[in-house]
Amino acid sequence: MNLEYAGSEALTINTQTPPGSIPIERVAGLIKAEKLIFLIWDVKNLDKQESFLQDFGMKTHEKTTNEIYMRGYGDEPYLYYGRKAKKSAFKGIGFSAKSRKDLETLAKKTHKKIEKINRPGGGEVVRLTDPNGVEIEVCFGIKKMEMLETRREVLPANTLNHRPRINKGQRTPLMPSPILKMGHCVMGALNFEETVNWYMRHLGMIATDALCIGDGSPAVAFLRLDLGSELADHHTIVIGKGGGDGYLHSAYEVVDVDAVAQGQQYLKMKKHKHVWGIGRHILGSQLFDYWHDISGFEFEHYADGDVFTSEKTTEYHPLDSGNVYAWGDDLPKGFFALTFSQVTGIVKGLIKGDVTIPWIKEAKKAISRPARPWL
Repeated sequence: MNLEYAGSEALTINTQTPPGSIPIERVAGLIKAEKLIFLIWDVKNLDKQESFLQDFGMKTHEKTTNEIYMRGYGDEPYLYYGRKAKKSAFKGIGFSAKSRKDLETLAKKTHKKIEKINRPGGGEVVRLTDPNGVEIEVCFGIKKMEMLETRREVLPANTLNHRPRINKGQRTPLMPSPILKMGHCVMGALNFEETVNWYMRHLGMIATDALCIGDGSPAVAFLRLDLGSELADHHTIVIGKGGGDGYLHSAYEVVDVDAVAQGQQYLKMKKHKHVWGIGRHILGSQLFDYWHDISGFEFEHYADGDVFTSEKTTEYHPLDSGNVYAWGDDLPKGFFALTFSQVTGIVKGLIKGDVTIPWIKEAKKAISRPARPWL
């Protein structure tokens, strides 16, 4: 991948990986999911998690002794569904189907039943489980809500040749950054190929980009929804091999860079733990800012992401830290560090044959290359 600089020659970060030598083939979907609408969580302390999510930019829609439903400023009744538990854990993902007929097709093809949803907004659901035990709920008929009032347009910017803002300053209030919608979820899976194929087959997803290690095999797949000629985000689900099985982070869209920065200032004021940002990703192009919730799970604010129709073909790129972001603070030293559970998962993967010692060596070599070799 090349980074272009005005007035200078292109600087090549890395050309060691032969990208795309092992392509991700499109798999015909049983249906084509319409939207990512919520995540499902076990939560140890509902009160503290509610407080974090409010600071992060969500609003409490409904709360009981055992459950919490947090919404954004869009029309979905909840983006975050939390269930009281002894230990906090990521449990599942909710998608919407385009039609009742799609829900019927999915139920028939997977030998599942259509169930009523006993939550705010009602609706119906087909419940599946992905290859790593993640609960997947494909829903239809959840009643929409009135959108909450907030700024939805980018603030006007004065440039040399275009100055729409006259006789007034540019000010944003110190407040949580309003979440406009659920964006994407990133997960690790040692059974990489099986997991990627599962999401393509059951939800009709398409691989937008893939990051490859030295032997040309994809190690990270960015999957988007297939919305035909309508615009879909660069990625809705990301699967990374070798990061252990389970949740890595989830991302929530805000209106613009001012909202990302405003949210950062507010979360810092509230003493929450900052992870990384502000910066701009390369694949997807989002402006990003990462935070830890009260249990150490990563949550991302983002704005200004790429969108595609279904015609866009998959592209392949070298896996290294330099291909993660175009600008911003350097990657935190622990960003690719493995947790104990991830190390345990890799050991299990070696036993099962999902990963090999040569693959681990190639992956370690890839992520060990410096992100900014000129520094």
